[in-house]
Amino acid sequence: MTSDSYKDFLNTCKKNINTNTQPQCLPNQSIELSANVFSSINKAKNIASSIKTKFVNNMPEELITFDKNFSKGGGEVHWCIAYDDFLDKLCKLLDKKKIKTVNFFDSKFMQELGVENFLKEKRFKLDNFSEDCTIFSPFTGIISTGSLLLNFKSSLEMKQIINSNFKIFVLPINDFIFKPEEVEIFSYLHSIYAHKEEYPSLSALFTSQPMDKINNIHLFLVDNGRSNILENKPIRQALNCIGCDACKQVCPVFNIIDEEPYDNVFSGPYGNVVLPFLENIQNYKHLDFSCTHCGNCSKICPMNIPISDLIVENKRYFFDNSAMDVKDKRTAKSFAKTLSSRSKQNSKLWKKNLRIKALVSSSKLLSEKFVYSPLTFNQQYKADE
Repeated sequence: MTSDSYKDFLNTCKKNINTNTQPQCLPNQSIELSANVFSSINKAKNIASSIKTKFVNNMPEELITFDKNFSKGGGEVHWCIAYDDFLDKLCKLLDKKKIKTVNFFDSKFMQELGVENFLKEKRFKLDNFSEDCTIFSPFTGIISTGSLLLNFKSSLEMKQIINSNFKIFVLPINDFIFKPEEVEIFSYLHSIYAHKEEYPSLSALFTSQPMDKINNIHLFLVDNGRSNILENKPIRQALNCIGCDACKQVCPVFNIIDEEPYDNVFSGPYGNVVLPFLENIQNYKHLDFSCTHCGNCSKICPMNIPISDLIVENKRYFFDNSAMDVKDKRTAKSFAKTLSSRSKQNSKLWKKNLRIKALVSSSKLLSEKFVYSPLTFNQQYKADE
């Protein structure tokens, strides 16, 4: 790779590695907790994965159905292409209703869209106790009833949102299930894998009623790059994600380099898969080449997303669709040929290092890092002890 973003990524990784010398990738507590909740965790994963896959494969039609059911209850749906489109429509709605004070509840999706900073820039007053207007991100939408599943951090938060006079909900287009009966399995899986708790957090099913037209119930459905993932059939499995971050917890790379090198709300193995499509390929394609393909992320995922396989698929996609320039391809192929050749790996140390330096001669940073140690891996491990 030769992009500036890749060099920045390596520099930040190097800094974090110097401060995080020991990976914290330990046996995952979620596996033990799931055995206490489900008689068969594999069966539970298969059911949840099947539900989400069915929705993702029929997303356009199902979202239209949800829109109709939500609107019947008096709510209003706003469709948004990207974060700037959403922020513009949000601002116009608040101005139209002459709202100046907002009770804003942060979430990962809100951070992705940059909502809090936007509200501050537009000089809206953020008041944690106001019930005039709330902005909140539901856990999921329910298509058959036009309902929203709301997860709360406290009873006070629940009271503020339910009693708010003007409710604004913000949801990505992939966070939906079909029926209220499916809420239980997703709530338990998210609680176990995200929070290490056997019981789901405080939650409520919110269904707008015709009288809510007076109260003004608004839902913003935001794409923000997810259609790019949907168009890629092998990669669209990533849209099944429920945001538990379990893959980060078992990733040996992420546990050393941490969040900072990604410079994005998405990070870790899942970030490797989706960022080239949610952002842009040229600035994020390098992430897939930081993976060791240990397979831990795929094994732990409660939605059975084959994350490690999708990272391999991304690499194939980059080659097949000319997302990598000639120099990138030549370097990657040469690396593969060199590292997979037993005779070359058995050659003398100086010869191996000379080959590596020749392959990455265009980058001083890479040529300094990619060198062979005179010690074997086991010898290095014993020396560290």
